[in-house]
Amino acid sequence: TMLTQAQTGGRFWTGGSIGFETGKVKNSKSLTGFNIIPEVGYSVSDTWGIGTRLGYSHSEWMADDIKMKNNGFTVNPFLRYTYHQGNIGSLFLDGGGTYTSSKNKTTQVKTHNLEIGIKPGVALNISDRVMMTGKFGFLGYEYDKTGSRKTNTFKADFDLNRVELGINILL
Repeated sequence: TMLTQAQTGGRFWTGGSIGFETGKVKNSKSLTGFNIIPEVGYSVSDTWGIGTRLGYSHSEWMADDIKMKNNGFTVNPFLRYTYHQGNIGSLFLDGGGTYTSSKNKTTQVKTHNLEIGIKPGVALNISDRVMMTGKFGFLGYEYDKTGSRKTNTFKADFDLNRVELGINILL
């Protein structure tokens, strides 16, 4: 099965995810955004892998009839533990840290965000070299600094607000 090949030590994988969002709020306020997050990793053994994700995001919205624009860059090194491996896929936990730096181009306010924690996920085999991945939620610590405002938060967030879907290809 593809999963057996994916988890055999000594194999690289590449892939990632892309996202798009759009919405409309009362009084004609709208939000549009997208993100691109490539991923590369290496399977150390049948159950352990190491990888990193580098990403870019852009969003635009209206606030008090002023068009706001925000650009962000993300780096996310992680350690992947894979379990419940089967013919159709597997479950995994990605543990690591995510740092995001973004800037509102309209107001010039910078945001720095750091997350350290675990993201549970599922991998579904599409072929012997391609799998669809999904990550759902987050358990861990988050630090956020926007302008002069600082926030420290412990999160146990397992609703569908933090869903990441992607594709990984075995090399």
